[in-house]
Amino acid sequence: MSKRSKTSGSGTESYYKMGMILLGVIALAFILDYTGVYDVPFFSTGPAPDAGGPGGDPIRDTPSSYDTAIVTSDVAAWDSLDISQSRTVGTDINLIWFRYSGGWIKLTSGDAADITMGKNDKDSIYLAAQFPSSPSYFVDYQKILAMNPHLSWYGYEDITGDDVEEFIFKVNVAGSTYASATGKWNMPLVNVYLLTYDSSFSIPSGGQPADVTSVGTSTTTKYSKWYAEISAEKKAAAIYKVTLVANTTDISKVKLKKLNIPGIGYLDGSSFSQDVLSDQIKWTYTISNNILYGCDYIKRPVNDPNEHKFTAALEFNLASGDVIQMTLTVYQLSAGEASVSDADSVNYTA
Repeated sequence: MSKRSKTSGSGTESYYKMGMILLGVIALAFILDYTGVYDVPFFSTGPAPDAGGPGGDPIRDTPSSYDTAIVTSDVAAWDSLDISQSRTVGTDINLIWFRYSGGWIKLTSGDAADITMGKNDKDSIYLAAQFPSSPSYFVDYQKILAMNPHLSWYGYEDITGDDVEEFIFKVNVAGSTYASATGKWNMPLVNVYLLTYDSSFSIPSGGQPADVTSVGTSTTTKYSKWYAEISAEKKAAAIYKVTLVANTTDISKVKLKKLNIPGIGYLDGSSFSQDVLSDQIKWTYTISNNILYGCDYIKRPVNDPNEHKFTAALEFNLASGDVIQMTLTVYQLSAGEASVSDADSVNYTA
């Protein structure tokens, strides 16, 4: 009995010591966490109270927390290549606010405009950028998205019914601040960036390669070093298609190996569609389907060298007396989405 009793007493004492050690470890962990030694806390007391909305609501309170909330728009327009130069909302660019509910519903337009929103809007509203007649600018939609984290791309379509597509952005207003003095919410600032359209973008005389003689009759590769220029700094051109045409139907005589498109890079000849027509071979690379969305925007910032190269690598296999004319055509869109083109030809003689 005494041995069993002694053994039992020893076990109880051991468990007691282990329990005290465990409590000590927990207490030490609490102290270390409290002093910032541990990054992850052992204990959590929940989020601290925060009066982030009207009536002392928690920080996650947003306009769509209410059946009805008035959100005041806040937008500014700038030159994309000179952000010190402002553009005028309502003159250089029209900005229209929409809701989508089974269709587009126009709400209001411009800056400092009151927009009535509710729970069904889920803190999102849509902003359409519309140009007046005879526009002088492009919407730099890529920079708009990059510089406004509360915007996401939605699309490019005609939602105003004027047969002209608009760039549309989805704006998240969850970060709006409530002004108790007015009972309205102030939308986070939306910065809109515009590119000045260059109506004189072209292949200058210096960008027109000289004719090439003595190509020879063996298989050889020659380069045509075309380049285009933008007429002034802080302007841009929107390229939607590039073609290269040979005045022969014999595909054994000439092959497009690669061609450089500024802003895109060198493209293998296989990236181009090849059409053998009644009197020519035509290679085409389509960047955008004749619309401003998706175009290759070539820009000229301050101190830019302004030599936008369209260098082509061509493989020839000519016979004696052959003369092959190669014509490069660069297609661009005006700010009003009209097609404009510029071309230059180079002769290759065997």
